Amino acid sequence: MTFKERTGVCFRLREAIARSWLIIPCLYLVAALALGRIVPGLVGHGDGSIFGLSMAPESARGVLEAVAGGMITFTGLVVSVAVVVVVFGAGQYTPRLVLRFRRDNVVKNSLGIFIAPAIYALVCLEHISRSGVDREATFTVAVAVLLLVAAVVAFFALVARLLDLLRPRRLYDQLRKGGEHAIDEVYPLAWTEDADAQDEVPVSGGLPVYYRGGEGVLSALDLGRLTEIARRNDVLIEVTWRIGGYARAGAPLFIVYGDDDTVDIASLRKTAVVAEERTLTQDPAFAIRTTVDIAIRALSPAVNDPTTGAQALDTIESLLSRLAFRNLGSGFLRDVEGIVRVAYSAPTWGDLLDLSFTEIRHYGSGSHQITRRMRSLLMILSESCPPPRQKQVNRQLELLDEAIERNFSSASEREIARLPDHIGLGGGHSTSGRSSPGQTPV
Repeated sequence: MTFKERTGVCFRLREAIARSWLIIPCLYLVAALALGRIVPGLVGHGDGSIFGLSMAPESARGVLEAVAGGMITFTGLVVSVAVVVVVFGAGQYTPRLVLRFRRDNVVKNSLGIFIAPAIYALVCLEHISRSGVDREATFTVAVAVLLLVAAVVAFFALVARLLDLLRPRRLYDQLRKGGEHAIDEVYPLAWTEDADAQDEVPVSGGLPVYYRGGEGVLSALDLGRLTEIARRNDVLIEVTWRIGGYARAGAPLFIVYGDDDTVDIASLRKTAVVAEERTLTQDPAFAIRTTVDIAIRALSPAVNDPTTGAQALDTIESLLSRLAFRNLGSGFLRDVEGIVRVAYSAPTWGDLLDLSFTEIRHYGSGSHQITRRMRSLLMILSESCPPPRQKQVNRQLELLDEAIERNFSSASEREIARLPDHIGLGGGHSTSGRSSPGQTPV
C-alpha cells in the first residue's frame, strides 16, 4: 500500500474549510462582536488618558462612526479589485487559479481583518452612547486604531498575494511545492526493481456498486478503510475511476468480486470523496496538469510567450525528478497477509511523461526555446532515472525529434532547435543528470 490511510470525514471537513470563504471571516466577525462588548468594560480607574491622550465621548463616537463606514466601503472596494485580478489571472494563465485564490488563507484572513474594525466600532458606539465616560471612550478608540493598523498590514499582504497571481514564476513555485508535498503523501516508497511490475488478478463477473451522489470529480479515496472493508468481507474491490476522473451519478464506482452479500454498500460508497474540482491531496498529476495548462496557454498564438512555457518545464523537471525515484504503485493494495484486496487505476511512469510533454511538444515544437529546454530536461531524466524507466524517456526524445523535423524546414534551424539548453536559449546543458538541479532521488 503506497497511500497513507486517510479518514473520509476528516478529508471532507478539511476540504470544506479550505474552500469556504465564510468560516474564517465569520470567526473574525464573532471575535469583533465579542471585543466590542468586552473592551469598554476592561477600563479601570484613572484619569481617562492613554499615553497622555484623552478623548471625549462625543469625539470618540465621531471616530468610531468614521471607522465603521470607512472600513465597510474599503472592504467592498478591495473585494471588487481582488475579483478583477483573479478574473484577469484566470484568463491569462488558467481557470485553475480560481481554486487557489479560493483556498488562500491570506485572502480569507485579510477579509476578516478588514471587516473586524467596522463590526467592533458599531458595537462600541452603542455602549459609548450610554456610558459617557472619557476613559472608556479613549480606550475604545485606541483599540479601534490598533485594528485599523492590523487592517493596513493585511491590505499590504493581500496586495502582495494578488500580485503573485500575475507572476508565472510564483505560480509555478506554488504548484511545485504542492506537487512535491502530494508526491511525498501518495508515493512515500522508494523505487525498487519490481516497482513497475503489474500483478495479474484473474477476475470475472462481480457486483457493480453505483455512485449515488452529486456530480463532480473523484478527489480522493479512503484507501485504508476500503482495504479493511475488503479484508473483513474477504472480497476484492476494483475502483473503476481514477483519482481526478469525472464522477457521474449512476455510473459504476466499484466492482466487488467474491462473496458480495456481506459487503455494506453504504460504507463502501463513503470511501469515495467527490468534490467540485481536482485537488492535490491524492493527485500529484494535477500539479503537472495545471502547469501544462499554463504553458500551452502561453504558447498559443494569441499570447506567444515561450519564456513562460519554458519556465513550466522547470517545474515539470522538479516533479518528474522526484517521481522518477518513487514507487508509483502497481495498482493493487494488499492486506497485512499479502492478499490483494483493492485494484485501482494507477498512473504509470509513461502516463506521467505523456501528461508532461505531449501538449507542450505539440504547441511549442515551433519554438527554439521550448525544444531546447525540453531536450535538456529529457536528457537529464534519461541520465538520472532508474534504467527500466529510461526507455519511456528516450521515446519522448524520439517524439521531440519528429516534431522538430515537422516544424523546421531549414537544416540549420533544426540543428539549433535540437541543441539542449537548460534555460531555453542562451544557456548550456549539464552533461550529467546526477548534477542537475531539482533532482530528488527519494
